[in-house]
Amino acid sequence: MHTSVINPFYAARQRFRRPPIAADSSTEVVTIGPATLYRADCFDVLPLLSGIDAVVTDPPYGIGFAYRSYDDAPEKYDEFMHRLVPELVRVTDDGPCFVWQSPLKADRWHRWFPRGFRIIAGCKIYPNRDGKRRCFAWDPIIYWSGRSLLKDQIPRDWHVADLTPWDGYDGANPVPCPRPLDQVRYFCDSVRADTILDPFMGSGTTGVAAVLSGKRFIGIEQDPVYFDYACERIEAEVRRARSPS
Repeated sequence: MHTSVINPFYAARQRFRRPPIAADSSTEVVTIGPATLYRADCFDVLPLLSGIDAVVTDPPYGIGFAYRSYDDAPEKYDEFMHRLVPELVRVTDDGPCFVWQSPLKADRWHRWFPRGFRIIAGCKIYPNRDGKRRCFAWDPIIYWSGRSLLKDQIPRDWHVADLTPWDGYDGANPVPCPRPLDQVRYFCDSVRADTILDPFMGSGTTGVAAVLSGKRFIGIEQDPVYFDYACERIEAEVRRARSPS
């Protein structure tokens, strides 16, 4: 019998974890320049979408993380992924998908992702901060496409993001650990797509990267705090893009 693997750091935190805040069940749609943003559960919106060129997304990991308004229970993650992946295949017509994952779930990937999926190394250099020493880490990013090879979409299967300065990890950003903008933009710049979808938009990093890449963006986020912050970030980037040099 398979036993779900939980990061011991997060497992220890569960003693102090408060119940998730319930997300608002209503749907809001906001259009900002080339971006269309849905405040909703992605499984309510995905069935309505089609003709998406590519997906770049960082879904929950099923490791018991204490999100604001999402229950990240490991025992629910198999069902979650079995529901998500077919929808991503459908909306892209089996096109390119880049999906961040936790290495703690590596033994399950072959059950969720299409045959022939590839693993991309999303490497990060953490600076000295808050008494912590400079260190290195990486996130596995799963790629699949039934219509193209990885080499047709990005120039290499790794990217190194230097997190000096500590951009996006402090200040007003409400998301505990947003993806490095430089790294997400690497995928948005490279992928052969006019429209990019992120069904777990969070604080809008993929949306900002898509705008910087000159592409249309569709984002979905159920948490109202994350959604509002994503709207602010994307709107600011659209204004900058439209401002005369």
